[in-house]
Amino acid sequence: MSLHHQQTGHSTPRFVFSDRWLAEAVRLDLMQLRDPAAVNATQQQFDAEQFARQQSTDPELRILHWAQQLAQTGGLSAVMQAWRQRALLMLAVMLVLVFTTGLSAAFGVMGNGLAPVNVVWALGALLGVNLIMLVFWLGSLSMSPGELSLGNLWYWLSTRVGGRDTLQLAQSFALISSRSGISRWWMAVVTHLMWTSLATGAFAGLLLALSLRSYVFVWETTILPASLFNTLVQGLGWLPAQLGFAIPDAAAVIAAGEPGSAWAGQEGPQRRAWAGWLCGTLLVYGLLPRLLLLIGSSWQLKKGLDDFRLDIHHADWSRLSARLSPVGQSVGVIDAEQPAESLAAQYGQRAHAAVGAPVIIAFELSDQIVWPAPEFSDFHQESVVSRQQRTNTLALLDQSPPHALLLVCDSAQTVDRGSLSWLSHASGRALHVAVLLAGDGPESRRQLWRQQLQTLGILSSSVFDDRRAARHWLESHA
Repeated sequence: MSLHHQQTGHSTPRFVFSDRWLAEAVRLDLMQLRDPAAVNATQQQFDAEQFARQQSTDPELRILHWAQQLAQTGGLSAVMQAWRQRALLMLAVMLVLVFTTGLSAAFGVMGNGLAPVNVVWALGALLGVNLIMLVFWLGSLSMSPGELSLGNLWYWLSTRVGGRDTLQLAQSFALISSRSGISRWWMAVVTHLMWTSLATGAFAGLLLALSLRSYVFVWETTILPASLFNTLVQGLGWLPAQLGFAIPDAAAVIAAGEPGSAWAGQEGPQRRAWAGWLCGTLLVYGLLPRLLLLIGSSWQLKKGLDDFRLDIHHADWSRLSARLSPVGQSVGVIDAEQPAESLAAQYGQRAHAAVGAPVIIAFELSDQIVWPAPEFSDFHQESVVSRQQRTNTLALLDQSPPHALLLVCDSAQTVDRGSLSWLSHASGRALHVAVLLAGDGPESRRQLWRQQLQTLGILSSSVFDDRRAARHWLESHA
């Protein structure tokens, strides 16, 4: 993964997964602003929006440009880079530790050469836990990614250092990993990498021990027949033998089971056969499966990273996508089947018998706009964000059609066809209607709002930018 977008050709950017991760982190950061009243933060956001509108016609690319601009000015890019470096360093340290553990385990199992090596115990110690955990991992493929894994341990440790910004990056990474379906594969990559390092250490330690010392290999039993051990040795040794590893024949297996004085008489070819069998089984059943699974998981992870795109139709991104649309480019406001002009005729019939008290409706305002506003505390105020609130508010207006209705809209957003339709429904239930364009949207976007509102029969003279003017209008029509 690359932190910053890559360059293709001379100037066309190609964004990667980490850029989308950064965008998610920026979105979460804006939702949890440490100082929402900071003037410079608002200015940075508007600068980023202006920059994004000029960069691309693709909605997702505009979001990525926007996020990158804010991340660079806010320092989040540097925080991400620092966390990635710490995480890689921690991963390297963990790999060295598990490699050393495997190396030490091999030396411990083989001993100093003064006593014979029980091949069954040696193989079980070097291979048993690895195989058991591998079976558990294969069984978990049909389940959701588990918490108990070496990959998740590394991820948890990497988030413990760095403070609030690192935890926020971790939260955004977890969210976007879940949505993209790569959680399983990045945890699998780290897990198999750890076990591969452990198996490599054990294999290296075994080779080193066999190179520096001379060992006698035996097996011991009280009740089991020699034929059972011969079947075990020949069965496990078949696949390594295809790769060129030597395996002991039946006579060598039987001889290794003889007690007492026969140990010292084990010949060199028999010892080398046992050493080849032990190395071959550890390589074929311990190291190679983990290595192949590491390659497969890495391929799945890369595929998931390359295929992932932000869902700009998701509620988390739809508002921002509309706000970043270039001025004059409305998202579905007008179509061939239903011209915007017809909306006024279809929904805009004023309720001339409306006698209810004035009502103020805040329609889908962003978190940056403080609402309810204290300037209108003596009027009835409603807030509309969800689909259910749209329905409930229209029902409330039907029960008592207001004499005057003030619709408060976010001037930084671009109205879409669904929003325009709902505003027409609401305005058709009042005798007098005005609109307050709240927020700090640019003048060009405010002008676009006025043009669209005119299709509902709301003249520009009834569209206000100032709250005091809107209050004066309400008082004059109360």
